[in-house]
Amino acid sequence: MSDLVFDIGMHNGDDTAYYLARGYRVVAVEANPSMCATARERFAKEISAGQLSIRNIGIADTQGEMNFWISSRTEWSSFHSDNATKGGAQATSIKVETMRFKQLIDEEGTPFFAKIDIEMNDGLCLRDLAATISRPAYISIELIHPNAEADITLLESLGYRSFKCIRQNDLREITPRNVVFQEEFRRVRMGLEWLPKIGVRRVLRRLHYRTRPINGWEFSPGSSGPLGVELPGRWLTSDEMLSVWHHLAAYDLRLGADGLGEWFDIHAAHESAEPLRKPG
Repeated sequence: MSDLVFDIGMHNGDDTAYYLARGYRVVAVEANPSMCATARERFAKEISAGQLSIRNIGIADTQGEMNFWISSRTEWSSFHSDNATKGGAQATSIKVETMRFKQLIDEEGTPFFAKIDIEMNDGLCLRDLAATISRPAYISIELIHPNAEADITLLESLGYRSFKCIRQNDLREITPRNVVFQEEFRRVRMGLEWLPKIGVRRVLRRLHYRTRPINGWEFSPGSSGPLGVELPGRWLTSDEMLSVWHHLAAYDLRLGADGLGEWFDIHAAHESAEPLRKPG
C-alpha cells in the first residue's frame, strides 16, 4: 500500500500538516503562489527531508496557462470568477500554470488518499481517474449541490462503493437517519437571529458544532480533516449517499438565500481498499 497522499487545494496547509504528522508523504497542489510561499516556509523541514512536495499549479482540463482568480476570501479562489467573487468578495486574476490530474498521477504516482478541494473543479479530477490504471484507495471531494449527484454516480462507476458525508463545520457524519435534523436546526437558528450574538445564538452554535480531536489532532474550522476511514460512522452505499445529498439539496433550497449555512465533503473508499495502517 502506498503512503502517498495528495492534497489538491492545499490552501493554508492545515490539512497537509495533519497528513505529515501522521507520517504520510505528501504532494500538495495549490494555484495561489502566495499560499505556496507561506507553506514552503512553514514546512521547510519536511520539504528538506523529502516528505513534502509543493506544486504551484492548478488542476484543469488542459495543460498550459489559465486565469486564476484570487479571492479576498482566499478559500473561494478559483478558475471561476463567479465563485471567487460570491458573497461580495473581491478578486484579482493572475496567470497560473495548469495540468490535468492524470498527468499529476503519471508524474508523482498513485496516492493512497487524495483530498480534492479546488472550488468547482473537483469533477475534473474524477473524470481523469477514468483514464488511470490504478486509483486512490480513498478520496474526498466537496459536496457541491449542482454536481454532487453526477460525482457520486461517477465515483461508483470508478469502483468506489462506500461513502461518508462529513460536515466540514465539525467533521461529523451525516447519515440517512440524522439528515432530517439538519433543516430543523437551521430553522431554529434562523428564528433566533434577533437575539444578541453573544447570547443564546452563540451557545447554540457552539453546542451544535462542538469539535473533537481525531488522532489527537485539533482541526481548524473549514479543514477537510482526516481520511474517511479515520472518521466515525459506518460507510454508506451509493444509494444512501445519494439520499443524503437529495435531502441536503432540498433543505438548502427551501431555506432561501442563506441555505443551510454548512459545508460538506464526500469521502469514498474504493472496492480494492485495504485496511488502514500507519505509514512506515
